[in-house]
Amino acid sequence: MTEAVSKSKTRTELFVDRVISRLKTDNGFRAAMTRADHEATAPQAWRFLLELGNADLENDSERQAFALVGAAMARERTETNGTQSLGRALFCCKVDPKEADDSVERRLRRVLACENRSELIAVLRQTIRFMQRSDKVRLDYEWLLRDILFFNEKTKVRWAQDYYGRHEDEDAKEAE
Repeated sequence: MTEAVSKSKTRTELFVDRVISRLKTDNGFRAAMTRADHEATAPQAWRFLLELGNADLENDSERQAFALVGAAMARERTETNGTQSLGRALFCCKVDPKEADDSVERRLRRVLACENRSELIAVLRQTIRFMQRSDKVRLDYEWLLRDILFFNEKTKVRWAQDYYGRHEDEDAKEAE
């Protein structure tokens, strides 16, 4: 007899699930969260970050990471979590995937040049807003939050590989 093993969710998974759930029913929550990533208005969302039980408000970079992702989800009015990493989502912003797009690649290079989590969060504010303008982007917010919280050289390498590497849609076209 095999015993079923239930996987408990990580705090990043719980955060994303709870934000998605609250966005569906609570306009006040959505309004506060859209302003969570701006220094002047962020305290309006602290209540919700505490209610969700995931962010350590005393840890500036952790609080800012949760606020950034929550704000991005609220602006997008996310109903389900996406599947794309940051690198893949940036790749999808290119007008023509076969051509170089300096504006998109400059954004990737700027993200990859970040030396710490605080700098990354500042750069990602505008990068995420840029990506959300594309209807081809389905950002995996849980993955993004985890990447921000554990930001290091390996994270940068994976983002670069996801951007510059081969992609499934290219592979399918070549097979035809």
